[in-house]
Amino acid sequence: MNDSKVGGKYRWSLIIVMALVWVFIYLQRTNISMLLVDYRFLAEVNLLNQPAQQGLLVTMFLLAYAVANMLSIPISSRLGPRRTLMFGIAVGSFVLMLGGWAASFAAILLVRILTGVAHGIQYPNLSVLVKNWFPPEERGTANAIYAMGGCIGPALAMPLFAWLITWFGWEYSFFVPAALGILCTIPFLLRWISDGPEDNPYISSAEAAYIESRDKESLTDTPPGKQSGAVREVLQNPSFRLLCIVYAAFVCSWWGLLTWIPQYLVQVRHFEMTGMTGYVTIAYVAAMVSVFVGGRLVDRARYKSKVGLLALLIVALATFGIATVPSPLGAVICMVLAVSINEFVFPAVWAILQSILPSRLIVAGSGVVNGAGNLFSAATPTIMGVLIQFSGTYTGGLLFLVFMSVLGALCCWGLLRQGN
Repeated sequence: MNDSKVGGKYRWSLIIVMALVWVFIYLQRTNISMLLVDYRFLAEVNLLNQPAQQGLLVTMFLLAYAVANMLSIPISSRLGPRRTLMFGIAVGSFVLMLGGWAASFAAILLVRILTGVAHGIQYPNLSVLVKNWFPPEERGTANAIYAMGGCIGPALAMPLFAWLITWFGWEYSFFVPAALGILCTIPFLLRWISDGPEDNPYISSAEAAYIESRDKESLTDTPPGKQSGAVREVLQNPSFRLLCIVYAAFVCSWWGLLTWIPQYLVQVRHFEMTGMTGYVTIAYVAAMVSVFVGGRLVDRARYKSKVGLLALLIVALATFGIATVPSPLGAVICMVLAVSINEFVFPAVWAILQSILPSRLIVAGSGVVNGAGNLFSAATPTIMGVLIQFSGTYTGGLLFLVFMSVLGALCCWGLLRQGN
């Protein structure tokens, strides 16, 4: 008989709710990609023919996001994942609402920075919830399920924001995701999502006991609040350092493609807006499937880094194809492959992290790997924008992503040699 059925299913309901929350939260991050192809927005905030400054809107978000990831460690340790997530979502939604009234590049940039801070506070707590709620053999799938929300978000964002911008104006690409974000606090207020099984009013005692019995580490681990020097401790782990670079490679491709592919398809491959949104939506729907399949593979793989190694090599080849294949349809196929196969890396990274670190270091480890990865990759949109602006072609920017994917694959090889 399947152990998970004996234990109960509430934890799977929780992670599905978390994935739905993440869909709406991701809309708050991705509106800028569609705004970069809206003439009225670019004209009103003085960004016409300024790709370097356009890239800065994403870079500054990521810098703030990365720094907040690391600075959020004491906040998360003090408040716990439920209250920290609720606080970050509420603040981010309020700030985004203000973006609809911004009237200059500086104001939009400030909104992006503050949104990055709010989102950075949230993210490390997702890994804590997975660690607290799922036995080790289920964490690859659990990581993949909530990550699917991060793929569904961009898939919905492209047609949704295209419709909002066309019929109501660019301001509503801020107002609507802000309102949806406020709704996302409900599962936390009602405690559908709690810090762990032990403080959840809805889970059965049998399932709570099952989770505790399967995670032997939690019986002996030291509470996080009684530890000091957690960041220093995780950085002493050589596997953790390699994992940071792998995650940076993954995030570089994610944000680089998400930022520039819509504009690339319109300006270089000469697709209409509707055609572009359709193809980009297909890419992120494929990514949603890939992250789930990747999670299942990770749960079954003895060496989880093999999944990341193969995926990053394919991403490097596909990204090279985006820039070099002569056919517009061929470029679209390469784009779909690059975006979707990149998602195999995500569950591998977090499953490795949750296996090499004890529970007391998960908040610190999650904050550092996500913060360092995004800090390293934050310059990607601006670097690509500068290369585009000064070379007059997108090829240089895309080759930068190829380099990062190859670097990530080499680090996966290092993790494999260490037995991860």
